[in-house]
Amino acid sequence: MLGPALVTAVTELTGSRHLIVFEVTAGGVTVFDVHRDDTGTPRGLVEPLVPREGGVVAAARLAADLPRPRPGDTTVILRCASPADPRAAQAAEVLRAANPGARVFTEPGARAGDALRRAISEEPLTQPYDLVVLRRHPREGTLHFAGHPLFGREARSGDHVELTVRCEPSDDRGTVFAVTAWEDHRRPRLVSAHAAKLAPGPYKLQAELERPGRVRFHGLPDAAERCEVPWGDLVAAVPPRLDRFADPAHLICAIQLSGPYERVLSRVQWVGGFLGMVADGPQGWLRVSLVTYGSHAVHRGDPEQPARAECERVTPEQAQEALHRLEERRLPGMREAMARGYPYAARIEDMLVEAGRLVEAAGRGPAALLTVGDRPPHPPRTDLSEIIPCRDKHDWESLLTALERDHAVTFAAVCDLPAERAHRAWSRLGGGAPAELATADAEEVCARLGLAVPPVQPVPFPFIAV
Repeated sequence: MLGPALVTAVTELTGSRHLIVFEVTAGGVTVFDVHRDDTGTPRGLVEPLVPREGGVVAAARLAADLPRPRPGDTTVILRCASPADPRAAQAAEVLRAANPGARVFTEPGARAGDALRRAISEEPLTQPYDLVVLRRHPREGTLHFAGHPLFGREARSGDHVELTVRCEPSDDRGTVFAVTAWEDHRRPRLVSAHAAKLAPGPYKLQAELERPGRVRFHGLPDAAERCEVPWGDLVAAVPPRLDRFADPAHLICAIQLSGPYERVLSRVQWVGGFLGMVADGPQGWLRVSLVTYGSHAVHRGDPEQPARAECERVTPEQAQEALHRLEERRLPGMREAMARGYPYAARIEDMLVEAGRLVEAAGRGPAALLTVGDRPPHPPRTDLSEIIPCRDKHDWESLLTALERDHAVTFAAVCDLPAERAHRAWSRLGGGAPAELATADAEEVCARLGLAVPPVQPVPFPFIAV
């Protein structure tokens, strides 16, 4: 049968050996010339021959005269799809005479091209496949090429492997996912290269071997397209060193939800405008977490207003949407609770615990805390202020110190009160004197936080996440 014969012939392709398949139909002759490239992948040329004069017999004579490899390096298969047609049968005889060693098939069934593609697709790999990645020296920052194993010899169509890569900012060409093949200890050979425009950060991917010569990566936000950029240009685009990974900055906005409703609304709206300003930066440079906090319940009937994350490490636009939901849906129903709570302090210390959790969960990357409100924190124990202590004994000063020391968090604050009337905690929260809500300038607050768009250092290849 034709199918098994093609499978055997493809398997036997080694070195410079070629497989020539002639398919004869009533309409003409198609010639398939298949050989292995340097990556061990069967590649083929297809040449349909349909002369205007002489019909299929003339096409067969043209096919018989085509230049081809040496006879000893060639397997020839002849398929006549229309043996009952006299002209097709005559054309098949012309090709049989020109190729005495050809195997001839006349049974009905799939077209030769389809059967050949299936034979190639189902063949196991003859060389292992790697993904081209970069590695960064942890101290010097120099970049080096490496191969991350994807599929070994004998891998077949449908096999898949999971991996996590880290992408840095790229140029207009996007991040390139290049697959190479290795033969013994020779230099790797490029199998395929596809590029996708991605925001910086980690991506969990699944690499699927569709067929020899074709690997598809699942898990990308957008489909990767074939990269036509010359390989040498891609290699030359890799910078010699990378000072640091372009981790997105992490901004935590903490908003006090206790006090007069109109005052709380002003805080929420100021933060919304601030996020609108920082949203103008490049895609992926900033992640935002929103934390709200209120007062401890001190007297019977007082509402509890714990510190809670409204959203965690989302885009500035998504954080604005969370603020809008807070303003439109929750705040109107909280008007009485905000006014009735303990009036002399707010749970800043609990907010700092939540901020520490968010910073810890975010991992590496610069972090900043913006606090908007007016009340002092609850102290960890009874002191001269006579403010009710935090029931969990959280020490706001120790928590702030830990954020500075352990995570290099930067601070800014916007206070309802002038700086000279605010509790001393607001100078710590503000990294200096806090801005006053009525006159706070968003750009100055941003500068205080140290939020600057990082210089873009394009890197065309991914890193393996560790």
